[in-house]
Amino acid sequence: MRSLLPVLTFGVGLVAVNQAMVALAPLPSAAGLRSKVEFAVEHADDYDVLFVGSSATMYGLRPEIFSEELERLGHPGVRAFNLGVGGMGSFEAAHVLRRVLEENPARLAWVLYEEPLFDPLLWYPDVHNPRYVHWHDGRSTLDAIDALPLVDAPPGYKEAEYAGDWLGRFDWRLAVAKEHLDLWLWRASALGRGPEMTDELLGQGAAVLPSQSDLEGHDGWVNIGQDAQPGVREAHERFLERRGEWAQRLADIKATEAASGDLDGGYDLPSLEALLADIRGAGAEPLLYVAPRGLASPQMAALAARGTAGEVLRFHLPDRYPELNPIDLRWDFSHLNAEGAEVWSRLFAREFARILEAKGAAARKR
Repeated sequence: MRSLLPVLTFGVGLVAVNQAMVALAPLPSAAGLRSKVEFAVEHADDYDVLFVGSSATMYGLRPEIFSEELERLGHPGVRAFNLGVGGMGSFEAAHVLRRVLEENPARLAWVLYEEPLFDPLLWYPDVHNPRYVHWHDGRSTLDAIDALPLVDAPPGYKEAEYAGDWLGRFDWRLAVAKEHLDLWLWRASALGRGPEMTDELLGQGAAVLPSQSDLEGHDGWVNIGQDAQPGVREAHERFLERRGEWAQRLADIKATEAASGDLDGGYDLPSLEALLADIRGAGAEPLLYVAPRGLASPQMAALAARGTAGEVLRFHLPDRYPELNPIDLRWDFSHLNAEGAEVWSRLFAREFARILEAKGAAARKR
C-alpha cells in the first residue's frame, strides 16, 4: 500500500495542475467572444435586459436606442447589454449565458435569446478550433450528442469524411458524437493551450476586441460598418452586386414556413426547456426572437404555434415587419447596417413593451 502512495500523490497532483491550467485558459477572442463575455460577467449586476445571439444581434440591436424607446413608452431606466457574438450557435450561446447567470446577477430581469435552434452539427472544417473547444464542457457536450438523432444529414462536404470513419460506417452520427467527445477531452485537458496561456500571463497576447471602453460606450453593440474587417467589407461588396436576391429571399419565407411541419421528432425541446429553466432559476424571464436575416425559420414558426415557450418575436417575417425590409437598411444578407439597427431596436422595444403590458409585467425587477 505504501508503494502506491507516490503514484496516487503524483496522480492527484497531475489532475490539480491540469485543472489549474483549464481555469487559466483564456476564452477565445474571435468575433468578440472573450471581451463580451468577460465584460458581461464583470458587469452582471448593471443590466436589466440581456440580448444573447449571433452576429445578427451583435450588429443589429442597439441597447441605448432600445432603452430610449422603452422610456418613451413608459418604461424608464432600463439598461440592456448586447451579448451577441459572431457565429454563435445555440449550444455555445447557452454555455455563454450560463456563465453569466452563474454570477447571480441581482438586476437581470429579462433574457432575450435569438432563435434557439440547437444544431448539434460541427460545421467548420477545423473541428478543434478554440470556439468549439471552449463550449464543450460536460453538460453542453452531452446535450449536443443527445440532439444528434434529430438531425437528418451531416454537412454535405463532410459526408465522405464521416462515411470513411470506422464509427461512421455504422451511423454517421456516431462519427459526430466522437468529434464532440474529442472536443470535450481537449477542453478538459487544456490541450494545445500552453502558448496562449503563456502569452496571456506575460501580457504578450494580441489586443482583444471590442475594447472594454467600446463595450461600455455602446453596451455591447458593434457598428458593422465602422473599421470593418476585410471579410465583412467583402460581404458588403458582394451584397451590393446581388441586391436583387434580397426580394426573392423575403418572398420565399412565407412559403417555406407554410410548408413546415410541427416540432415532433425534429427539434431539441429538452435543451430549450433546460435553457428556459436556467433563465427563470436566475430570477429572469426569457423571450425568444428571430433576427431579420431574410431566412425562413420553420422551427420557430412551429414553436410559436405550440406556445409552450411563450410568444416568439419573429422579426424575419416581411409582411409583419415591413419596416425592416428596405434594402438601404442592410449591410449584407444577414446583417443590418447602423441605420437598420436603430430601426430594429426601436421596433423591438415597442414589441417588448407590448408584451410587458399584456403580462402586467415590468422591464426591471421590482
